[in-house]
Amino acid sequence: MVATYLLPVQTALLLFPIVVLLVMLPVAVVSYRRRGRAGGWATVIFYAFLFYLLAAVMQTIMPLPRNPEWYCATQNYASTPQLRPFYFIEVVDQRARGRWTPGAMIRNPALWSTALNVVLLIPLGFFLRYMAKSRFLAATAIGFGTSLLFELTQLTGLWFVYPCAYRLFSVDDLILNTAGAMIGWLIAGPLIRVLPNLEPDRDRKRYAARVTPSRRVFALLADIVGFATLTAFVLGIMTLLGSSPKGPVVVVLAGVWFLLVPTLTGSTPGKRAMLLRIERTNGHRAGPISLAARYGILLSPLWLLWIALSVDEWDVFANPEQLLIPVGAVVSLFVVGIWTPLAVFFGHESAPYERLTRTTNVAIVAARTEVPVS
Repeated sequence: MVATYLLPVQTALLLFPIVVLLVMLPVAVVSYRRRGRAGGWATVIFYAFLFYLLAAVMQTIMPLPRNPEWYCATQNYASTPQLRPFYFIEVVDQRARGRWTPGAMIRNPALWSTALNVVLLIPLGFFLRYMAKSRFLAATAIGFGTSLLFELTQLTGLWFVYPCAYRLFSVDDLILNTAGAMIGWLIAGPLIRVLPNLEPDRDRKRYAARVTPSRRVFALLADIVGFATLTAFVLGIMTLLGSSPKGPVVVVLAGVWFLLVPTLTGSTPGKRAMLLRIERTNGHRAGPISLAARYGILLSPLWLLWIALSVDEWDVFANPEQLLIPVGAVVSLFVVGIWTPLAVFFGHESAPYERLTRTTNVAIVAARTEVPVS
């Protein structure tokens, strides 16, 4: 029985790094815009809550029977919902067989199942009060809705992915899960007094004007992901329409994203998401020439790779100019992959492409005044 309950937790541990990678960028965007930073206690609490939700979902749907056809043909205990409120009391009593000693209670699987149904949503009630500042009735309603979602998932066989219901829909589970959410909300009351305050104002006042290396990395990552998504969408539409010249379209989109938009607004979409903008070191807005040089160097590993993949046939003897591509790749990898991290992360200095173009990042604070950061 213990192994059955541990399997969902083990699965959640395996899936959690993948989930973190998927949500890390949007979480960082929200965190920087709300708090001025992506770390701290609030981030730890959020990812703890995310792991709890993942483990709770896995607890709801696992384990899956291995042979669906055989299972659905021979097992029908979950085909009819259990709609008798508090039926779990009768089940616990039947399994106890009149033995209510501590040892017998520990070995009573019905009692363990009942207790775990209560425990399942205790963290939800706690997080709702601590993180979202939810009131008691709201937390209770959310707990009931979450439990109902879990029960319907079981009733429909993982929303019809599985050919039959393999876990029992029980009104008792709704009652016990909701009670757990209520208990979690009540427990959070005294604990909030000793736990760190999650209000964003304090962090925002302290960190909003800082341009940290991590903030810059997330802004660049947001630009790359956003540009790649836009490019894939446009090229997909062109493919459906039967258009063939895709290379010039990529160049035009890159010019709009990394040159035209920041020239007009001061920020690429990724930097705007992180509340950053690019300026000249003298405080003036960066022009198109500075931006073209800046992003030409910063993104050189990507566009050099694109050029290399576009070469139909490599023959450096017949076309010696092809040597410029690997030589440029080595130089760009040194400048962007080695020199820049050493300067920014360890030397706390400007990146080489910033020194060349005399540009810098500044933070856009809440009051719309911009604070230069050396």
